[in-house]
Amino acid sequence: MKTTSDIDKKLKSSQIKYRPSKKISEIKSSSITRVDKSQPPRYDIRPMGNSIDTSGSGRLYSPLDAELKKAYQEGEKPVRRARRPARRLSAKSAPLVPTAPRDAATRSLNWIFSQIKEFLSSVDKVLCALILSLSVIGILAINSATATNGTHRFILVQGFAECLGIVMMLAVCAVDYRQFTKKYRYIIAFNAAILIFTYFFGQSVTETSNANWIDLGFIKIQPSEFAKLLFIYCFAVHLSVVRDRLNKITTVLTLFIHAGLIFGLVLLQRDLGSLTIFLMIFIAMCFASGLSVWYFIAGGACAVCLSPFIWAKLSLYQRNRILLCFDNSIDPNGVGIRYQQLRSQTAIGNGGITGTGYLKGTVTQAASGKLPAKHTDMIFSTICEEFGLIGAVIVLLLMAALILRIIYIAMNCKNRVGSLICVGIAAMLMIQVIENVGMCLEVMPVIGITFPFLSYGGSSALSTFIAMGMVLSVSAHEEKTFFD
Repeated sequence: MKTTSDIDKKLKSSQIKYRPSKKISEIKSSSITRVDKSQPPRYDIRPMGNSIDTSGSGRLYSPLDAELKKAYQEGEKPVRRARRPARRLSAKSAPLVPTAPRDAATRSLNWIFSQIKEFLSSVDKVLCALILSLSVIGILAINSATATNGTHRFILVQGFAECLGIVMMLAVCAVDYRQFTKKYRYIIAFNAAILIFTYFFGQSVTETSNANWIDLGFIKIQPSEFAKLLFIYCFAVHLSVVRDRLNKITTVLTLFIHAGLIFGLVLLQRDLGSLTIFLMIFIAMCFASGLSVWYFIAGGACAVCLSPFIWAKLSLYQRNRILLCFDNSIDPNGVGIRYQQLRSQTAIGNGGITGTGYLKGTVTQAASGKLPAKHTDMIFSTICEEFGLIGAVIVLLLMAALILRIIYIAMNCKNRVGSLICVGIAAMLMIQVIENVGMCLEVMPVIGITFPFLSYGGSSALSTFIAMGMVLSVSAHEEKTFFD
């Protein structure tokens, strides 16, 4: 039997912490025991049968210490052991404290990289992929359409215009479109000024084209292409400003005055193609803003009443272009005004299902009897001949996906101005595709509308890329609420 002193030494060596207490002088059979008569009465209240004789010890054991002591006295192995706090050393090195570089150049470079990374993360990847796909197809189609010219000037100009357009698209995307909403009246005045300047100083590129080009010496631009974008932006802001009183007659009159000013200046240039696009943009944006259908009916009635006066302002060439869609007897042999569309139909028919092959179109690559404007207005006929019905369907599906993506951005935009901007641009692209394909199939008059991203033309390419930059700006600078 182990003595009490031996057990106390083992308990002290095990480094078990305990709570000091007064010495209990005696333990009686009763559950109430008087402790240290010299001090005020203290009683140890414990059930009978569980008492341990601690008369020789100088402290009151905890339940764990008492169990250990009892086990040592009886020579048994204790069931429980006192747990010691475990402290493990980690072999991992301490994390480095991030510190800013000392030199200003490195700090500026890091800031630029962080801004570029944040900007690219906010760009709509799907829309950019569709834009680049159509641009590549356009470069290939223009290269094929101009292969017989013996020069690479067209493909170089178009490539430069598209590269510049991509840069401008990203620049417009980086700018918040809401910064200029309060200055939309100045933008309206500027838009009218450039159209008036074009009316007085515009030139014609060909004998049959309208005098709506500005010659800058090193390049010729068509201001009406950029006027469409300014009109979309200003009209979107105007509709947003009057949204609470949109269906009032006075409000509708101000909207018609705004649109009529631009339409009248375009009509003075006799540019039916641009006028058609402006009109469709106006109708689509008014419809999306919630204008009553009765105003559309009244506007259609007014257009019917004004059509004789508009018809009188058109030239004989423009009239025949429109009448040709309904009466082929104007040029039955297809040697005059109908020649372009007749060759276009021939090229589309030669393509069949799979096409004749790249750079192997019989009409596109013909030295004589070639397709007029095959790299601009009739670029869709070139694609149909060399890539067939499959290539034409792929192009139309890509354009449909692009337009639907823009409409999706418009529907998810919480800002009314941004939503209407996307609607106007989607309407612009839609009417251009419908009119261009209709011209190639001889179901619509040839009025000089290009196919977006495919047709050759610096002004058309730049304006289209800037329009995509406006859509990307709406998507990138989306307003977010607390719950988003």
